[in-house]
Order: sequence, then structure tokens, then C-alpha cells
Amino acid sequence: MFVLLVSAAMIGYFHHLGRVEEKVALQALGRANALFLDQSNLPQSPHMANQLGRVMGAEVAFYAKNRSGIGEANGKALRIGQHIHVGYRLASGKEAWFSRKMNHSGAYAVWKRTDARIGLGGFWLIALLLALWLGRKVTQPMSKLAAVLPKVGSDESLRELPHSGPLEIRELAASLKQTHESLRSERAKRQHAERLALLGQMAASLAHEIRNPVAAIQLHAQLMERVCETSEASSAATIIAEAKRIDNLVTQWMQFARPRGIRKERFDLDLLFEDLKTALLPQARHSGATITIDAQGDVCSIEGDRERLRQVFWNILLNAIQSMPDGGRITVRLSADHVTIEDEGAGFSSEALEHLGEPFHSHREGGMGLGLAVSMEIIRAHGGVLSAENRQPRGAAVTVRFNPSC
Repeated sequence: MFVLLVSAAMIGYFHHLGRVEEKVALQALGRANALFLDQSNLPQSPHMANQLGRVMGAEVAFYAKNRSGIGEANGKALRIGQHIHVGYRLASGKEAWFSRKMNHSGAYAVWKRTDARIGLGGFWLIALLLALWLGRKVTQPMSKLAAVLPKVGSDESLRELPHSGPLEIRELAASLKQTHESLRSERAKRQHAERLALLGQMAASLAHEIRNPVAAIQLHAQLMERVCETSEASSAATIIAEAKRIDNLVTQWMQFARPRGIRKERFDLDLLFEDLKTALLPQARHSGATITIDAQGDVCSIEGDRERLRQVFWNILLNAIQSMPDGGRITVRLSADHVTIEDEGAGFSSEALEHLGEPFHSHREGGMGLGLAVSMEIIRAHGGVLSAENRQPRGAAVTVRFNPSC
């Protein structure tokens, strides 16, 4: 449509140029003949007008001054109907008027000129190049969008989305990316919910079956410990400890599958960690680890579930102790808005950091991969964030950020 409209406009312009050239040509011809009549002694009669008209290829007429009825004879071309008229005053006092019918093929006449052909041909070439450029700007981003459409909602990232082009294409690409991320997030949530539901069913069916024999083993081991010799009593103590470990694993499993609600109360963080330090003292001594509490400034009291948060920090501290079988130092840094637990162990692997908090993803021998998963769920329920990183030159740091009320 653009090319057609501009082509029609250019043809109209050529037609106008043809009309202008006709006027200019008639003016020049009339001026030359009027000068010739002034300089000659030829009679200014109808016969002479007829003869001049034949030579000029136009109509010629002589009128008395201001008696032509056409207009003022001042050498300007006048268009009346389909004719062009131009008049000149002669030295004799008469007016010589020259008339010619306009050529309807003026545009074609101009088109036969080389400059007109070059002008219109150049425009068509520019229009073609512009159309190809505009089409490529639209089709290239659209082809990229079409290529990534099958990937929307999949696990793959949409890296091939166009980042340039028309505004509408960029907005469509941004909408596709947002839709893709929303679908991935919803699928991940659904898969997580399905795993929890399956885990809940398994936990409900197995917890009772596991705990009953574990309780019986503990009871009989305790009875044996009382009556056995010293060498045998150590074996009974080992049985009791391993039975407790099984019971703790089942409890951890149940808490992850069917977490209970948060029961908030106000308590002091420093007192909580002093209690944890005392409770974990046997495990720390066994591994040769020391626990140091560094309270930075005024440690605030927080509003939260004390038992659930105790479980979180117990898991983190126990992981830190187990990461240092040859001993080391554990530092608990308390501040007004976060808690950081640092150790001098081997640190996290890149895969462990990538899958931090995912259930059943553990790199520790004998671990179920539920400790950090449960901890992250508890911290998230408190409106906080749990993160982990490796320290230099060795060791790891786990940070829990929250907004305590001082």
C-alpha cells in the first residue's frame, strides 16, 4: 500500500510537471511571437492570427485592449477548462492571445524522460529494500519465537528469545519468558507436593512398624546393660545408641512429611545456643571439636517456635561437628538480624551447594538428605532465609537471616 500510494503520488506529480511545462512552453512561444509582431509591419488581422496559429500549433486571436474576456494580458498563463491561455500587449495597443488545449498524456510525456524513470525506479528499489529490511526485522524475531515455543514449560531455559526488534516482539518474548518461568515454578511446586504426599503416606505406614521394634530393641538393650558384664555392657550401649539413631531418623522423616504448625513465643537466641552447646558437648568431644559463641552487640530476642528453631540449629551444628572428624573449631556468630555458623571442615561440594535443601540429596555417608530440607522449611515458615557457602581456605558457613523483634 505504501509503494502504491507513493507511486500514485509520483505519477500525479509527473502529471503536474507536464502541465507546468505546457504552460511554460506556451508562455515562451507567445512571448517570442508577440515580440515578432511588434518588430514587423505585418497586419494584426484574423487572417494573420490564423496563419500564426498554424505555425505555432495553437489558437491565436487579436483583441482590443481589455476586450478579450479572458483576463489581463500580462504574460501569465491562465487555465480555463481544458485550455491554457496567455496574453501579451502589443505596441499597437492591441492584445495578442495564444491558446492551446492541454495534453492529457502529460504524465506519460514526462515519464518518457530519463530523469523521471530514474526517479521512480530509484523509489521502487528503495521501497523494495525497505520492505525486505522491515520484513526481516519482523520475521527473524518471529522465527526465534517460533523455535522456542515448544520449549515453553519444559526444564530447558529460553536462551534463544529475541532481545531486539519491534516493541511488540520484545513484549511477547518477555511474556513468553515469564510464562515459562511460571510453568516451571508451578511444576516444581507440584512435584514437591507430590513427593511430600508420597512421603507422608510412606511415613504414616512405616513409622509405626519401625518404632515398635526399635522401642523393643531399646528396652531389651537397657535391661541387658544392667545385668551384663562391663565388656558386654558397651555392646548394649551401642545397640541403644543405634536404636536412638533409627528413632531420630524416623522422627526427622515424619517431621518433613507432615510438618506441624509454628507455635510462636519470645526467647533469647544466646540462651538457646548455650543450651545447644551443652547438649552437643558429648558429640563435640568425641570429634575433637570446640563450639564458640560470638555474640556481636546486643543479641535480640525473637518471636518464633523455640523447639522448631532449636531443631534447625541442632541439625546445622551436628553437621558441622560431623564434617570435622579430626577436630576443629565451630564459631556461632549472633547478631540482630542473622545467625552464622562457621566450621573448619571440608566444606560443601559444588553439587551440594547447587542442590542445597533438596530432600534425599545427601553427600554424607549414612545421611538421608532431610536435615537441611527440614531446616529450610522451618526457616521459611518463620519468614527467614537459610543459605550456605564455603569459606577460605577451608570450611563452610551456614547463615540464617530473619527479622527479630528486639
